[in-house]
Amino acid sequence: MARSRLPVLLIGGLAAATLVWLARSRNREGWLRQPPGDRPTTLVFELGGHVGQPEIRRMAERVLAAFERFDTVDMLILLPGFTGFTPAAALDLEGLRAGLMSWGKVRRYAVVAPPVWAGALINLADGIIPVEARTFPIEALDEARAWVSEGRATAA
Repeated sequence: MARSRLPVLLIGGLAAATLVWLARSRNREGWLRQPPGDRPTTLVFELGGHVGQPEIRRMAERVLAAFERFDTVDMLILLPGFTGFTPAAALDLEGLRAGLMSWGKVRRYAVVAPPVWAGALINLADGIIPVEARTFPIEALDEARAWVSEGRATAA
């Protein structure tokens, strides 16, 4: 009996440790900017600091609106000053909904300057999810912009 509880305790402990890690504020408060994309079907977001639920909710609303307007979109995410998510941001229902819907709506997903842990998850997910995903260092921002729109017609 004690043996069968061990995996549950380990998973629970890891989940608790992850929530504590996410909740720690490492720098400044989170922020979200939406610079213009090179075409209407390219969504560009820049996230920085320790991102909370308000930023994730605004991002999700913009993404979901684009999903209603276009068959597919491309996303360019800039994270040079990103330090993490709050638990409320990580578990926001609109954010989770936008993430799940992206599997059928996002064609390409480029992330520039992700933290090491996020870059590893994105690169791992690229082989699993039905979205082309790549990470780029900040020095390759122009390459990321070109890649995310490659193969997309100029007019939307």
